Amino acid sequence: MVMQRRDFLKSSAVLGLAGLVPRFAHSIASTDTDWAASFAGALKEDPRLLGWKTPSADTFGTEALRIEGKWPAALEGTFWRNGPAVHDRHGLRCQHWFDGDGFLQAFRISGGQVNHRARVLNTPKLTAEDEAARRLYSGFGTHVPDGAPVRKPDDMNVANISVLAHHGELLALWEGGSASVVDPESLRWQGFKSWGQGLEGVPFTAHPKVDPDGTLWAFGYALGAKHQLVLYHISPKGALVKIALVPIDAFGMLHDFVVTDAHLVFMIPPLVMEMGRETSFIDAHRWRPELGSRVLVVAKDDFEDRRWYELPPAFGFHHGNAWEEADGTIRFDQCLDDDASLVFDALRDVMRGDLDGFGAAFGRYAQISLSPSGGASMDMTADGAEFPKVAPSTVGKRNRYVYHLGVAGGDDWYLRSLVKRDLNKDRLQAFDFGAGKIPEEHVFVPSAGSNDEDAGWLVGTVLDYQREVSGLNVFDAQHIEDGPLATAWLPYPMPLGFHGCFRSGLV
Repeated sequence: MVMQRRDFLKSSAVLGLAGLVPRFAHSIASTDTDWAASFAGALKEDPRLLGWKTPSADTFGTEALRIEGKWPAALEGTFWRNGPAVHDRHGLRCQHWFDGDGFLQAFRISGGQVNHRARVLNTPKLTAEDEAARRLYSGFGTHVPDGAPVRKPDDMNVANISVLAHHGELLALWEGGSASVVDPESLRWQGFKSWGQGLEGVPFTAHPKVDPDGTLWAFGYALGAKHQLVLYHISPKGALVKIALVPIDAFGMLHDFVVTDAHLVFMIPPLVMEMGRETSFIDAHRWRPELGSRVLVVAKDDFEDRRWYELPPAFGFHHGNAWEEADGTIRFDQCLDDDASLVFDALRDVMRGDLDGFGAAFGRYAQISLSPSGGASMDMTADGAEFPKVAPSTVGKRNRYVYHLGVAGGDDWYLRSLVKRDLNKDRLQAFDFGAGKIPEEHVFVPSAGSNDEDAGWLVGTVLDYQREVSGLNVFDAQHIEDGPLATAWLPYPMPLGFHGCFRSGLV
């Protein structure tokens, strides 16, 4: 149903995570494991764990980073990255990678020079905990004994997943509550974003999609007695056009989606929330492969126009892109695995220093087709893949290239290569960073004056855990196999994060 703003929050379903936390916060079984001591001991023996160490300060800043290679003179702007970082605070270590408080970085590029700023985001949640000198709020997979009651989703908002520059605002994104407005210069948290009166605290995805004309599409999840999907249509000028609720039976954990010129596409895995299970948020989910995966397609111009498809069970976080053929067939991709063990096991175990099975839990590149007649098919490759990106000009349109991280060499414990996938020729180009380095998501930055979707650069970060430093890479997107054109090296290591964005000039 498409709703008026004044009626939207009257729905008891618009609760986000807050409607669930009081139910399980005092009933989860406590653990005798000292996660902080376990992690610290493991880090002494295994330097690969450096990316999950809490940074030594809440703010960082370095002018004129040392550049190895030659930075392209035409590439200027700011690259922001976000991710969890405050894993240890007030005597408690987070028990899931997704729970660390947000840490925003800014790499400012001008005149062939790069400087760096980073700051732990001073959200109300973290501010309240620092004032109390103890952890107050449970999270995605972390239980805080005798924690404070959660009355609204943003009480536990850690703003730690992604970042978006849109219509003059810089937004740090979570997904269980509001987007956060951040000052683009100081990186200070400024306030929660509301898309209209009465919409404060309505969950907003960490993965909105921006059409080439600047139109923004997003979703959130409204968890309650009846689970519903919240749909957003936001104009290029940042104004809410419409919002809707879509009922979802057996709601599966949904992290990302894709858009075509005419539709929104959601692949809903059988990782199902079961409200009666009294445990942590992630442990309130059950993998139910008998349900299969479901795909919801919603028309952009009419949120009431919906259709459903069925696919085999699979779980994944991130999509690359989607488009529609002339006959109405929708094609899209996603990095998928056979089950959700990555969420339950690997992303939790790493927080106590256990990397066994970490790499094996990542997904593979898959392509999905949805026929206008109702049929659906999924082709999952053998290629390990995560963090797929496309040229911004191709969002919702037929794209030729997908850029993602992949597995390389015999050291397959983590994604170690940067891959360019040519969909026209079914061909891969790749650069292996080599042992001792952990690359992160790289985004495509187009060069001015060209419409070619590989005319530009790939910009992203890397952690060299042997030298204990992080760096910012730039690749020629047409020749990524040649390695980075340049890397701007920090004098310190940064924690591994999730997602970033690039904006030429000012926000």
